[in-house]
Amino acid sequence: MCGILATNRSIVDLPTIIEYLKYRGPDATNHVQVNGVEFVHTLLSMTGPPTLQPFVSDDENIVAIFNGEIYNYRDFGDFQSDGECLLPLYKEHGIDFVSKLDGEYALSIVDFSKDILLISTDVFSVKPLWFAKEGTDWGLSSYESCLLRLGFESPFQVEANSTYQMKLSTLEKIERKDVNTFDLTQHKDNFDDWNKAFSNSIKKRTQNIKHGVFIGLSSGYDSGAIACELEKQDVEFTAYTIVGSEKEDTINSRVGRTTDPRLMDLNISDFKEAREYLKSRCEEYSLRIDNGESDWLDDVKDEHDTLSKKLEYPLKLLSEELGWYTEKSWFVDCDEVKRIRNYRDTLVNRMKSLEQKIEYRKTGQMLTDDNGAIGMSHICAKGKSEGQLIYLSGSGADEIFSDYGFDGIKHFRHSTIGGLFPEDLDTVFPWKNFFDNTQRAYLMKEEYVSGSHGIEGRYPFLDTEVVQEFLWLKPELKNKFYKSVLHNYMKENQYPFDIAQKVGFNCGFSGNGDGDYVEKKSTHRTVGETQDQTLVVKMELEISRTEKRRNRHSM
Repeated sequence: MCGILATNRSIVDLPTIIEYLKYRGPDATNHVQVNGVEFVHTLLSMTGPPTLQPFVSDDENIVAIFNGEIYNYRDFGDFQSDGECLLPLYKEHGIDFVSKLDGEYALSIVDFSKDILLISTDVFSVKPLWFAKEGTDWGLSSYESCLLRLGFESPFQVEANSTYQMKLSTLEKIERKDVNTFDLTQHKDNFDDWNKAFSNSIKKRTQNIKHGVFIGLSSGYDSGAIACELEKQDVEFTAYTIVGSEKEDTINSRVGRTTDPRLMDLNISDFKEAREYLKSRCEEYSLRIDNGESDWLDDVKDEHDTLSKKLEYPLKLLSEELGWYTEKSWFVDCDEVKRIRNYRDTLVNRMKSLEQKIEYRKTGQMLTDDNGAIGMSHICAKGKSEGQLIYLSGSGADEIFSDYGFDGIKHFRHSTIGGLFPEDLDTVFPWKNFFDNTQRAYLMKEEYVSGSHGIEGRYPFLDTEVVQEFLWLKPELKNKFYKSVLHNYMKENQYPFDIAQKVGFNCGFSGNGDGDYVEKKSTHRTVGETQDQTLVVKMELEISRTEKRRNRHSM
């Protein structure tokens, strides 16, 4: 892991600009200028000898800089570190080289000889990448704050699964390509290949490393599966658990078979200390989660527009739709027309309410006030103090394997399909949380918190092979159990878990709105149950909404 910054603007006060970025790479900072472009790299050395960036071709015509891990770099040559493969691959394959990378990364290639600026994220944009342009000025960085402090007014995050190629001199977009295209054919009738992919995902993220591995072990599905596979592979790891928020019987059963557990009873003093740490050292981030208001707004607008068109021609409405016929204007004010007008006014008020909610969510909850982030910060601090610098996260499992639901019942309103995978997967792909929404918000939460401690997050459930093997499963297998692949995996390996229970992580405390904190236990709920009909999936509606969301790109 590291922090990156590249820009054609002059960097005058580097310490101020990289105030937060430096924590992502505490081992070393390198600042060089090549052909008028400034490159800054902060290093956390994870594999091989410490290697400073950027990577510069012998003739200084091509420069590469990246953040993350490329697990298959040795497939491309005898390289000492993963980033060394980038320039040779780009020279050989051009923009298409990124599709050959297996890893979690954000990268840029500057090709002065061809007047090209290339930027790319991994499939899920695990590693943060911000971009800004004003005229012919440009900048990119792991953190937004670097670009704001360089004077850019509107930096934005590059969306997941994207490679952009631009003219370096003008910033005109040449082309955009997906990094990976998933095959949506649902044809596999057993879990064997998914199990193999998951095992391989853990293996590649824990081999050839110089530092210890740790997890946050809860009583839920995701961390349990990771712990189980680590045990199977005899990987040394430390499991940190905030005991006050977990199901006692389940966590005790798991801890009993874990070789190096750490049970922590977080108190209010620890909580406040972890929060103050984040406030002082963590890049701030707005955790914006769309709970469906934008979809509802689109639906209401469509209905409103239809009624408005009808009311433009009330006589036509009356004659054609109600079977009435008249040429008298007073029929414009008849009861039926009044009813439609009143309903239209209701829709207007509803749109205003939804717009207010959407505007509110643009602010979002700030990361440093999120109790889950605070709990994670406490765990990261403990891990680092004991020499554990690689954090294996369960992030992505909720988004991919269940979409926060089961059997067509949503756990939360931000779900699209509620864990009910249709026969034709293409009709709902990608669902809202697959690349975006909670996927992005929670990945950035973990990346920014771990980055503030100089710890690298790795995400085995977002391994491309793991996701693809899940998508290939027949719908009856996907829908058989809540998080079917994890259910089957833990059952086969006799690992303790609570069937069909959704466990919400928190650190045991939450803000009460008055600047103080109160105790808050984790939420444990049985999936697939609801009394709220707004949480029941209406598949035709969700299919139409998915279609509207397709092919939306930020650049």
